[in-house]
Amino acid sequence: MAIRVLLPQPILPAGYEYLREHGYEVVDGRGFTEEDIIADIGDCDAIIVRTAKITEKILDAAPKLKILARHGAGYDGVDLKAARKHGVLVCTAGGANAISVAELTIFYMLYCSRNFKKVQSLYLEDYRQAKMGVPKTELEGKALGLTFWQCFARNRLYSTSVPGIKPYLYIIPFFLAYFVLDLSLRFTYRGAGIVGVKFLPASLFTLGWALVFAGLVFFLPKIPRWFVRCVPLVTFVVIAITHSGFMSAFRRFFSFSVLTYGGTGEFMDASYIKIDWKVIVGAAIAVLLMMTSGRLLKVIPPKPVKASVLAGVAACLVGVGVIAFTHFHYFPVADTVIWETSQEDNRSKAYHELSDSTNALMVSGLYQYTVRDLVRQVFPANTMSNEERQQVDQYVAEYEAAQTDNEYTGLLAGKNVILVQLEAIDTWMLQEAYMPNLSKLKAESISFTNHYTPAYITAGTFNTEFMTNTGLLPATGGIATSVYGNNSFPYSLANLFGQQGYTARSFHNSEGNIYDRSNIHLNLGYEQYYGGTDLAMENYQMDRYLINGFDQMTEGNPFFSFVITLSGHGPYGEDNPSYQAHAEAAQAAAQRTDGNYVYAVAGAMETDQFIGELVDFLTQANLLEDTVLIFYADHYNYYMMDDALNMDIKGVDNMNMLQHTDFFIWSSDLEATQVDKVTSSVDVLPTIANLFGLDTSGAFLVGHDGLGDQGGYVFFSDGSWYDGETYWSSQGGGTGDPDRSAEITKLTTLSNWVLAGDYYRSQE
Repeated sequence: MAIRVLLPQPILPAGYEYLREHGYEVVDGRGFTEEDIIADIGDCDAIIVRTAKITEKILDAAPKLKILARHGAGYDGVDLKAARKHGVLVCTAGGANAISVAELTIFYMLYCSRNFKKVQSLYLEDYRQAKMGVPKTELEGKALGLTFWQCFARNRLYSTSVPGIKPYLYIIPFFLAYFVLDLSLRFTYRGAGIVGVKFLPASLFTLGWALVFAGLVFFLPKIPRWFVRCVPLVTFVVIAITHSGFMSAFRRFFSFSVLTYGGTGEFMDASYIKIDWKVIVGAAIAVLLMMTSGRLLKVIPPKPVKASVLAGVAACLVGVGVIAFTHFHYFPVADTVIWETSQEDNRSKAYHELSDSTNALMVSGLYQYTVRDLVRQVFPANTMSNEERQQVDQYVAEYEAAQTDNEYTGLLAGKNVILVQLEAIDTWMLQEAYMPNLSKLKAESISFTNHYTPAYITAGTFNTEFMTNTGLLPATGGIATSVYGNNSFPYSLANLFGQQGYTARSFHNSEGNIYDRSNIHLNLGYEQYYGGTDLAMENYQMDRYLINGFDQMTEGNPFFSFVITLSGHGPYGEDNPSYQAHAEAAQAAAQRTDGNYVYAVAGAMETDQFIGELVDFLTQANLLEDTVLIFYADHYNYYMMDDALNMDIKGVDNMNMLQHTDFFIWSSDLEATQVDKVTSSVDVLPTIANLFGLDTSGAFLVGHDGLGDQGGYVFFSDGSWYDGETYWSSQGGGTGDPDRSAEITKLTTLSNWVLAGDYYRSQE
């Protein structure tokens, strides 16, 4: 039996012909009033309507009706609620007349712009007036748009039609895209943080942000919808890949604080950055899933309906609720500690402080970490409450009261000082075969054999020089280096020596825009910063040319010069100038085939050549006997790109202990001594201050004199600490001393307050 199709109004002959050719029985209706349609529809299976109104009364009279097709682009005149009640499928001919409508639109645009109606009425009676006197305009260069009311309020909020459930299936691949990207990053580096990929709050944060982005897509029109759907994901794909690159180069994830460091520097070559293939695959899958969601979105009307607006708002609110719940439930703000005997405490520290980007991302997930990190950089917390100030004041008073003199106090007062920060010179490099000049000086020095340079945030070099120069921990909680440039540091090394009549200058191969040194070093009390151009270095990568600044280094009586080497810096390779200069000697001395090992040795040899020339110049200038040489490494040599090899060479079994480096002080007035007490970067300033009798009264110092009785521990950015006997791991290993944990917690918290609140300036 043929399917009966009712036509209340005539259609084009081609339509009749099409229906009949395909076996349909066409019923010509008697009219398109409600009464007419009721009279005709009783035994019809389908109906095609144009302007006719289809009411519930009509549907009640059509027991056989299965489908209603509108001969138009919308659902005008159709009682959709009644249609769903009767199980009648409603469809439209969306886009069928799109070309005609577009052409008609263009016609009316031209019609109106040329004022055609008025021209036509005047044409015969006053040709000249019609041609010259009637205002007209051209469309070229004009912008066509719709008012907010037209595109949003009238056409969307007051629409009641719902396209059904199918269009919203896009939400499945949409969600999966965000989850896959986040999980691929955290799974790839699951062993890098406090916790791995199974940590629940990170996934909840991801869920919340996916809901927020999905909700926005629900109630936006086509173009903004595309933007919100694509741009955030693409942005996070780029960020995820950046995280992977940073992890390969710096053993930590990316932080926006890096962007606040001035300049870029040619030495920041990307050739040693390796993107993990699992992150690439995860990013590719995420993009494909988002493209799939885009295909499903095409069936959603360009102007979202009332129901979708409400659904979108609801999704956003639920997403924000999930984020807020996870934030407050899993990471309580009150009594947040940094080093304690609980993994939960360390998770909370990582989340709130963002000082350890690796663990912060692991516990936050990609999206929450990114948003919080960006906000903390744009809106740094640079205030200090009265209560915080009082606690710092109390600590400073207690610290000063506990200081006692020792046999080294003031022993080197008045002598010249050259402080050298050695780029990536690891403990295993300091042997006669690789660095004969520096190893000889070390053998004649006070050598701190249990010294560590813990890496905080990114930029190990800059953070180490900051700790050394100030005795403070590097900024945490999103404080950018721009803050360093404005803070007051009256107790920096340069200022302390300056108070004793010393000249103070700093020297480095790179230019002053790198980490904003030209400004920050001046603020730290140095009279001038000398970069590669200032020193007329023929090749900024080769430390030997630092000797060009010898006259400036030794100007003043007495003088304090801070020199930062570079040749040990990556990337390594055969085109590295240090390797080209020392390739044969490095290969012969190393007697190894590992490429990066040999390259590292070549860089160390170049640095050693500068040290040898520096000692020779001091000797020739009759300054060596009156000059103290102080050396320390900025970080372990992670440019080796193989931490397993590094740990094997150094005989350690974890990443924190890998940060064991050298710190030694040479002077003709000092006997060679080995100090086994644990020291770290923050101990360098108080040790130097004691030796030279510098007045640190009123200073807030995190570290202690390495030659004194106090201190004797190092604390790492992930919450672990070591005191020479006990290594306590934040990941649950070892048994920590509660008193030591409490002391370290207090110090790190106070240090952050001092830096964030510009403690010394507030006292002025």
